[in-house]
Amino acid sequence: MFIIIAFGLLGAALSYALAVIWKLNLERSRTTTLLDIGLRLSSTIKRKELLEIIMATTARTLRAEGSSIILVDEKTKELYFEVATGEKNEEVKQIRLKAGEGIAGLVASTGESVLIADVSKDTRWSNRVSAKVKIPTRNMICVPVRSNGKTLGVLQVINKKGKRAFNGQDLRLLELISSPAAIALENMLLYEALLESMENLRITTAAKERMESEMKIAKEIQYSFLPGERLRTEEIDLNACLIPAREVGGDFYHFIQLDEDRLLVCLGDVSDKGMPAALFMSGLMIWIKAKASGHHSPAAIIGQINREISNEDSTMFATIFLAILNTKTGKMIYCDGGHCTPYVLSGNQISELHGVKSLPIGIFADTEYTDCEIQLHSGDSIVLYTDGITEAENANGEWFGTERLRQALQHATDKSPAIITEILRQEVLKFSNHFAQSDDIAMMAIKYLAHNDNIS
Repeated sequence: MFIIIAFGLLGAALSYALAVIWKLNLERSRTTTLLDIGLRLSSTIKRKELLEIIMATTARTLRAEGSSIILVDEKTKELYFEVATGEKNEEVKQIRLKAGEGIAGLVASTGESVLIADVSKDTRWSNRVSAKVKIPTRNMICVPVRSNGKTLGVLQVINKKGKRAFNGQDLRLLELISSPAAIALENMLLYEALLESMENLRITTAAKERMESEMKIAKEIQYSFLPGERLRTEEIDLNACLIPAREVGGDFYHFIQLDEDRLLVCLGDVSDKGMPAALFMSGLMIWIKAKASGHHSPAAIIGQINREISNEDSTMFATIFLAILNTKTGKMIYCDGGHCTPYVLSGNQISELHGVKSLPIGIFADTEYTDCEIQLHSGDSIVLYTDGITEAENANGEWFGTERLRQALQHATDKSPAIITEILRQEVLKFSNHFAQSDDIAMMAIKYLAHNDNIS
């Protein structure tokens, strides 16, 4: 009897262990799948390419015979099929659903996911779509795609391949997929809104006082995309500022907390001025945000953006310095796209942050970009700036130059980022003696505060 009980206990323990292993493998597989999906979705913000990636990835992951993304029309509040997979995708794209109509309309209205194992037994089901394309629907999942509390649309899959219907695990997986899809869609919509603004501006400003109106709009665009001036955590203190000149340029800076341990910072300068530079800069800011979500290195992010914006018709380019700082360890990986060389303030020492200086973005699509690395220690600061500082002029036509920049920084090695940027601003103002400048000034100072003495 004892032996029988022992074997029974052993069998139960073995069954439990196998169940745990199975769940761990399932979770590992799901995590890998979601990471792959996130990387795919961050590869572009162009509508056709992005939506096709979402649909193809969703259908393949859920093993569905068909999938679609149904977007909300902001003007009419109707739902429309932007893209669908399957043989009848063109017929599907012609259908528009009223708010609340069918499962898709219900999900968009309530924000709640719906799983239907057998649509013939569900009174909420509307067969208008399946009747139009003459494809019978057996089972389906529909989940909302939401960002910042706003429903952008719904993701829908129909007819699981094989004899089984969709289940709760499929529903949870599709809900997980909807999160990176929402981020990608939001970036796409931001980019399209920018392009629409550009086209509207081209049409409407022809009859206006072009220079004055363009300058006002350019300044608004330029400032609307900046993330703010300061970021302070236990590990870092960051201060940035943009000092406008008499003519709007394309100077920009950005900082994004990618996760708890990583901070992306960048600063750059578009080659042109006025409205074209402001719009070009705005597009770059959207691209940076979109690419940053894909966990790429600085060189990979800059390289991908460069390939997207480089074309034979464009005459605009931008210098850019982009870095990702691990705020826990102080390790900073950076890439220099032809930008002004930053300075490192360590103790009472000042040194240039040398690295591989590549071409600015927007010139040649096949330009190669390289990652470099520096280890920061507690109290070290990095100072980024545009050539609006070194090329600031006085009434005699003299430039401020790098030597005056170094002298100004020499008096600020132990100062906070806010004081560093203010010292530079005052020194440039004193040198120029209020002489009108033709170029904006952007600068950013990042002070590393964490104690990482034990990190090798």
